[in-house]
Amino acid sequence: MKKLALIAVLMLSILGCRTHRLVAQEPMLSVFKENYVTAGIPLNERPDWDTNDMTFQVSVKYNALQDIGGQPWNIFLGYTQLSIWDVFRPSNPFRSSIYMPGLYAWHPFGYGPHGLVNDILFGIEHRSNGYDGEKSRSIDCAFVTYTHTFWGRLTAQLTGRFGIGSIYNDFSLEMFNRYQGYANIALCYHTLDRRFMLSASATPLFGGDIPANLSAEIAFQPSQYADWFYFVARYHYGYDENQLDCAVADVHLKHMLRFGLAVMPGRISHKLCF
Repeated sequence: MKKLALIAVLMLSILGCRTHRLVAQEPMLSVFKENYVTAGIPLNERPDWDTNDMTFQVSVKYNALQDIGGQPWNIFLGYTQLSIWDVFRPSNPFRSSIYMPGLYAWHPFGYGPHGLVNDILFGIEHRSNGYDGEKSRSIDCAFVTYTHTFWGRLTAQLTGRFGIGSIYNDFSLEMFNRYQGYANIALCYHTLDRRFMLSASATPLFGGDIPANLSAEIAFQPSQYADWFYFVARYHYGYDENQLDCAVADVHLKHMLRFGLAVMPGRISHKLCF
């Protein structure tokens, strides 16, 4: 039933998605961050049935208020779930999931010949692995994200956040210092029609044995008639995919190369959100 429910949410996100054209109003239910399904192999250990995996992210938003007082503000509720699925192992267990509900406010400002140039996103977000007791890992934070697009082809994003983290239901800064980070820097090169995208992001870490969590993606849109659908190759290095592995003796560093399919949001700034 859990797998069927996740598939249903993914289908709702696809049905609610928008094209990349800027419009005055959005549907009540639409894509928030990037939705994807990928499978791949590790680069730091031998690929086998235990180390290969599948990941998927489901992310939707409910647009509560738009164009407040005649100003282009969008207030919405968002829900994102990132899951790692050991689909190649017997019984196909889920290794971990991170559940991310939140409240957000988005404001565009500044338009150029190629469309939107600047936007800012405020958010209050909870991220949890869904466990209680000794397995519990979570963070509660507020963040602000500024995004600027140069020449309609290069988008840069800077995010800062602050809050509290918990391990075993006790307050701990280790979730931010060692595993999750306080800031994120992202870049995305994209063609004007967004048929091709090359993006990368880094989340600096200050208390661990690696300098940053890193990710990158190459995305290609095979048809302009379905401008929300992409083939993707994704790279990930770091600790932020699996909160359950945080603060344990045998913490597992992920170093993965994966390939799959994605549904993109209409806004580059939402795609780059970490």
